[in-house]
Amino acid sequence: MKIDIYKSDEKQAQMQKFLQYGTVMVFVDSRHPEVMVPGYLKGDYQLRLNFDYAYELEDFRVLADRIEASLSFNKKDFFCVLPYEAVYLMVNHSIQRGSLFVETVPVEMLQFFADEAQAGEGKKSKKQETVAQKKSPPKKGHLRLVK
Repeated sequence: MKIDIYKSDEKQAQMQKFLQYGTVMVFVDSRHPEVMVPGYLKGDYQLRLNFDYAYELEDFRVLADRIEASLSFNKKDFFCVLPYEAVYLMVNHSIQRGSLFVETVPVEMLQFFADEAQAGEGKKSKKQETVAQKKSPPKKGHLRLVK
C-alpha cells in the first residue's frame, strides 16, 4: 500500500477522491472535543470508521470542515460528526492508497509512523547489502584464442 502525505486543507478532496473507488477507512482521534461518536468509543485515538456511497446513508455528507453520517454501532444508529481536525489518515484498500495528514496525527501515533518509516528504510538497506554481496567480480573467460 502506498501512503502519500497531504496538507490538512486537502482532506475533503482526498475523501471525495477515494470514495469514487469504494470504501474509505477513516482514522480519527475520537478524543477531540468536537468528535461525536458513541461514548464507549470516545477515548480511542485510532478509531477507524468505514464510509462508502454504496452504504446509501441518507445523511452522509463530506463537508468542507467535517464528515457527517449516521453509522450503525451494535445495531443502533448514531449520528457521527468527524471534524477534519481529528482525522489523520484515510485509506482505500481497493486501490491500495492512503492519505496521511501529518499535522493532525496524534502524538501516540507519531512514534508508530516514525518506526514504520525507519523499518521500511532498514529493509531497503538490507536488500541493497544483499544484492551487493551477491555480486561477485566478473570471472575470466575460459575460452582461448586458437591460431
